[in-house]
Order: sequence, then structure tokens, then C-alpha cells
Amino acid sequence: MSQSEKSFTVSDRRHFTPEGRPRDDDPEAGQAAPETPEAHAPASEEQPVDFSHFVLGLAAEAGRLMAGEGAAEGAPPAQTLAAARQIVAILEMLKDKTEGRRTADEDALLAELLFQLRMAYVERTRAVKP
Repeated sequence: MSQSEKSFTVSDRRHFTPEGRPRDDDPEAGQAAPETPEAHAPASEEQPVDFSHFVLGLAAEAGRLMAGEGAAEGAPPAQTLAAARQIVAILEMLKDKTEGRRTADEDALLAELLFQLRMAYVERTRAVKP
């Protein structure tokens, strides 16, 4: 096959130039994104993600693990307690890293969650040890 007979063409479909600027000849720039069923969900179903919801979710997961729920089948209790302890450590890290940037309510919530999780962890580790 000679070079004048091309069986395919290569088109650069990237939206940005190598310098990081938007391409002027971007054919998809004016097109709207395809609609998905989620785009029509009522606003009342959407939960805003904020710090309080995030730490509550982590705490709930730690609580589930300490209760033995959500663990792999046949996993020893020590393994699920270790996973729960990791989540508590993440909450402690978040407390340190967000110091001075939380609201009073977020401070109180985080302090209470950490207290409750630590107490539950101590109770569970005492129950697991022979």
C-alpha cells in the first residue's frame, strides 16, 4: 500500500493543547453532556456532603465492624477490630488536620464520636481476649 492510500486517519480528539489551553477547533465544546437518569433526580434525594456527614459515615462503619457486621465471612474478630481501629485512627487524624477550621457543632460531634468509638473498642477488645 502506498502512502497516498490511507486505510485510516488519526484525529487528535483531546480537548486541550499541549500547553493546557482549550482547543479552538474542539468539535465537542459546544455539545451538552448526554443526559442521564440521575440528572433528573429530585433535589430532595440529594444529600449534601459536609464534614459532619463524612465523619458520621466513618463512625457508622467503625461501629458496624466492631459489631462484627460487614466483615468477610470467617474473619476473626481481631481482624474486624483492627479495621475498626484504623477508622478511629482516621477520625483522630481528621480531628488534628482540621483543628481551627471546624464549627462548634462539628467539634462537639467529632469529640463525642471519638469518645463513643474508643469506649466501644475497649469493650470489644476485652471481650475478645481470653
